[in-house]
Amino acid sequence: MKQVALFIIASLCAFIGIDAQVIQKGDKFFDGEFLYVAETGQKGDIYLKGMDITGHQQDLTLRKGSAKGEYILTQSRKDEEPPFGCLFGCKVEYVRQQGMNFLGFYVEEHCMGQTLVLTPDNIVNCTGQQRFAEEADPKEQVSNWLMNQKYLRGMHAEVLRDMVEKLKAKKKKTIIERTNQDLIAYALAMELYAKDIEPVEADEEELEGEQIPEFAVNNAFDFITALGSHRIISIEAETTINLSDVLDDEELFTVYGRLWRPDYYEERDGSREFIVSCERFDGRQLDLVNVENLTIRGGKNSKIVVRPRYANVFNLYRCSNIIFDNVIIGHTEEGYCEGGVIYTEGSEFVIVTDCDLYGCGTYGLEARKSHGINMTNTVIHDCSYGIMTLSQCSYSQFRDCDFVRCREFGLLDIDDGCQDTEFHGCRFAQNQGSLFAIRSSVSFENCEIHHPEDQPTGNADDPKLVFVGHGNKWYRDNKPLKPRVATPREDLK
Repeated sequence: MKQVALFIIASLCAFIGIDAQVIQKGDKFFDGEFLYVAETGQKGDIYLKGMDITGHQQDLTLRKGSAKGEYILTQSRKDEEPPFGCLFGCKVEYVRQQGMNFLGFYVEEHCMGQTLVLTPDNIVNCTGQQRFAEEADPKEQVSNWLMNQKYLRGMHAEVLRDMVEKLKAKKKKTIIERTNQDLIAYALAMELYAKDIEPVEADEEELEGEQIPEFAVNNAFDFITALGSHRIISIEAETTINLSDVLDDEELFTVYGRLWRPDYYEERDGSREFIVSCERFDGRQLDLVNVENLTIRGGKNSKIVVRPRYANVFNLYRCSNIIFDNVIIGHTEEGYCEGGVIYTEGSEFVIVTDCDLYGCGTYGLEARKSHGINMTNTVIHDCSYGIMTLSQCSYSQFRDCDFVRCREFGLLDIDDGCQDTEFHGCRFAQNQGSLFAIRSSVSFENCEIHHPEDQPTGNADDPKLVFVGHGNKWYRDNKPLKPRVATPREDLK
């Protein structure tokens, strides 16, 4: 099957002519997640010491090749896995051409699969630039920004095809465009390969008559033990589940085969289901990968919290049909830069009903490359950066929700890669910052907005923000709302 993937790569990739130089001690390279600093060894070998924004480390070893500027990716210990989907022994070239300076890792003789860009910046600035690039229109980025697999990972195959076709149509390509054509072709091949090897699902007739198992829990260990696909988890009333009590304890967390990882990026790209305790800057985070048909339901005042300020409470990767129902979810302490309430990437049909997502997290909801997000009768309040941020999401609906007391940047941050975003009967009040950071068409209907800004026109002067139908009301004040949303939290009813 992998031969099929490599054939696709060969048919799509563009040959890159290069002008190579030598890596110097102290040079810094960024791959979209890790910032590597070069150290020199004997016989010209290069050791790249990498660290991401959470403090996790990852190292690469490059042996000097036969040509100038050419290196070979080398295995430095027996248990080491090759990075970026490459193989040990693959060619790595230091490209310095047309103002671009980067390392190119080859997956085929003439096809780069990953780039590490030379940079003078630190990890914080590099990560910020990566996120800024991820929020832009992908088809515009093909000519403006040298891509990496962190950016391309999880993009829908149709988006990748459109990007490849746009590049193939160009008769003369810059070094950025030629390299991006390789990277996108490789990402597309791997996306098609991953779909090809997904396990066959059970026949509907086989599932007929089967009951969905339900697990009643009242502590963190039982909750994490119960996590998985095709089930309902019911939290007892007046119960607080502090996930960190188990996430921070390797012996407890791994009792039932859960993964304890500093990271697991290579594993995450497959189709296997994972429940992971993943290392973050100030603690550990719960990640659900390829989980489907899971409902988390609370009783009166049922809460789910975490201690780390830089961890999302729930991280969902490539999950589907995930329901949060009647649950209070948040952090015990306030954080910055990272650490929202619900984060979803590459997922579909994430449903939040009758919930309370509260601050001490950057955003109540952060979604990337996801489809079918649906939030109903829910409140997002007291978040330190904003209400939500959506990037390359489609068909997102928010109905009868309240968004209150959030701060301090663009409160609704919705990029130009989003489609079909709708707010119906929602209310906004007591928020600080710019309410709209919207770069795509978003519709509002029967919404009540209390904010000191001027009301957007919704016409040709402001074509991306569309107020649909009648009943939208805008007040230039920040008065508190009368209670309305029926959340599980008594003081907000």
